[in-house]
Amino acid sequence: MLWASMTISMANYDVNQALFLLWVLAESPTAEAEPSKVEQALTYMNSNPYIGWGIAIFAVVAMATAAIAGWTGNLGKIIEFVKTYLWPSQPAITDEQCQAQLKQLDKVVLKEVTTRLSQSLHYKVQMDIDRELQMKRVGRPEVAASSSPSEASSSRLTHRDFNPFESGNSPEPVRDELPTLKLFQHPDIKGRLLILGEPGAGKTTELLSLAQDLLQQAQQSDEHPIPVIFELSAWSTEPGKTLDDWLIAQLKDRYNVQPEVAKHWIEHHQLLPLLDGLDELRRMDGTDGDTPEELDKQRQYQQIQCLHDINTYLDLHPQTSLAVCCRRQEYEALEQQGEALRQLNGAIYLKSLDDDQIAAYFQKAGFPHRWAALKDQPELLELARSPLFLLMLLMVYQGQTITAKSALLDAYITQQLDNSNNRDAYPPGQAPTSEQTDRYLGWLAVKLKEQETTEFLIERLQPSWLDRKRDRWLYRWLFALIVALLVGLLFGLSGGLSVGLIVGLIVGLLVGLGGALGGALIVGLLVSLIVNLLVGLLVGLLFSLLFSLLVGLHFGLADIKLAEKLAFSFKKAIQNGLFYGLLSGLLSGLLSDLLFGLIVGLFVGLLVGLLVGLSVSESKIEEKKAPNQGIYYSLRSGLIVFLIVSLLFGLSDGLLSGLLSGLLFGLIGGLQAVIQHLILRFLLHRSGVAPWNYARFLEHAENHRFIQRVGGRYRFVHDLLRTRFAERYQSLEQ
Repeated sequence: MLWASMTISMANYDVNQALFLLWVLAESPTAEAEPSKVEQALTYMNSNPYIGWGIAIFAVVAMATAAIAGWTGNLGKIIEFVKTYLWPSQPAITDEQCQAQLKQLDKVVLKEVTTRLSQSLHYKVQMDIDRELQMKRVGRPEVAASSSPSEASSSRLTHRDFNPFESGNSPEPVRDELPTLKLFQHPDIKGRLLILGEPGAGKTTELLSLAQDLLQQAQQSDEHPIPVIFELSAWSTEPGKTLDDWLIAQLKDRYNVQPEVAKHWIEHHQLLPLLDGLDELRRMDGTDGDTPEELDKQRQYQQIQCLHDINTYLDLHPQTSLAVCCRRQEYEALEQQGEALRQLNGAIYLKSLDDDQIAAYFQKAGFPHRWAALKDQPELLELARSPLFLLMLLMVYQGQTITAKSALLDAYITQQLDNSNNRDAYPPGQAPTSEQTDRYLGWLAVKLKEQETTEFLIERLQPSWLDRKRDRWLYRWLFALIVALLVGLLFGLSGGLSVGLIVGLIVGLLVGLGGALGGALIVGLLVSLIVNLLVGLLVGLLFSLLFSLLVGLHFGLADIKLAEKLAFSFKKAIQNGLFYGLLSGLLSGLLSDLLFGLIVGLFVGLLVGLLVGLSVSESKIEEKKAPNQGIYYSLRSGLIVFLIVSLLFGLSDGLLSGLLSGLLFGLIGGLQAVIQHLILRFLLHRSGVAPWNYARFLEHAENHRFIQRVGGRYRFVHDLLRTRFAERYQSLEQ
């Protein structure tokens, strides 16, 4: 029975091998089994009782402390104390660092403002705009008209000279004719100004000119704050959030300014916000079923909330300067509701052009006959009172009937589209047609309106911009399939390579008997490639099914996250690498042996140190210098992470593990954003709403004077033009 039971229990062995093993064990002298690592550790602790008592006392004290702290509500304070002294955080940013970044911001913003001014359509109208000082707009009594002679009008808008106040001189009375910078800094205005005007009157150009003068002034002295233009079209409010929070978020999103730095600037009055487009908040879209009256109330409520936030911000920061731009009609609607920017100290209204100014402009441009035709058409003459529309009339008017702004904008768009001299961004015969250009720009204008922004960056394209349900479905599954095939290809290249070489060598030798060894190796390599392809494709297809379910649906239409800049902190790498390396080495040594623990500790320390030390750089003001810069930087970051991680894992766990681990970390480090962006661009181009080469197309649109570019950022030359492109696109889609 004993032999039978032993034979059954050893059914996985050959009978003869089992009998031989039993005989050897019976004949050999009894040997004591080697104690396990746990038994060795217990024996060592028994021989050193102080260790055991120390661990026991520490455990009791820790549990008692945790219980008392939890009962008294001080557990969080203790944890914070431990984190502060055992794991100290990064030191707070210094005043010197904040000041250095402020100078960087000054240079970046000055370049941006100068470029926008040089490309502005308003700036091409070399004409002075009369202004009217309207103190009542901010709740102050009107200033009595000055009897002193007016200053030269050439200093009021397009030819402003940098002329700060001279110390020791008595301040001149505030009046309409003062240059914008002097008026803004006047002791009665104190750097708090409202700029009003009609559509196309040049409010944004006035704000840009003021920003340019203030930036030049800030470069001469560190005592002056840095002006930054913020687009109120992007303004949004959340419960508990203030205008400070919004400004900080905008600086982070636009210039990569860290929140603690931006907060320092605001608290120390080193930032001068210039808020453009209070009227643009009225572009908010309502839900289905909202009546025009309900929608108008929602839009006006949003403007009132923003106006309250501005007043609160100025009340909390009494030494801070600020300027706001708004259309006259929208601001008057707020006044009728009893609202106003009462924390501002002055307001100017950019007046419409009069007949003499229009006639002089046509005479100077060499088209006096157009003024003769224009003055007898009241509707057309009314349009010409805006500098923007006056320039367009000069360019497009050929005697046709134009009675509305939309007709004038359409005439301008049509003439620019049909001008063949504007197509040199493409090789001959490859430029998009006029219809395609119109459609691409119209779709872009609609999306900018939906995103409540006036600025476009190619890398900011998001899957939520896909209009068709079918394209959104394809986006999910194409991303999952591409990543799955990459994994399968890597698996095939590593696993299939060895199989292919062995099979290929055998087949090659058989085929090449009597021939040269080189022929055998060539055949072997060919078979290897075929095996690689088949294995990789099979594994990729199988993996895609699982990956599509686990990852494809998980990502859905989530925003594409860029990984533009990498930095390496040796301090973080050494600290974390040593700690986790020693910890993992100690545990591995206890469970195995000293050599194995040393190897594991070294590997884990290197990996953790690398991943912790390698991070996204957040210390430099960001300037978008090239189109689609974010995607190119994300590709670079992802490839760097892929190569480093693949090398580390490949040296320890083999080629397959290294490649798969490198791919995983590379996707997180930037490659995922690149894949998503390419899929999105493909689907948008396939649907006919966007070009494949977006950078070249935007250069094409810039040549048509539809788009202006600042580095890698794009915007329509005027908001009215952007609005008209959106209306044209929507009318075609309906």
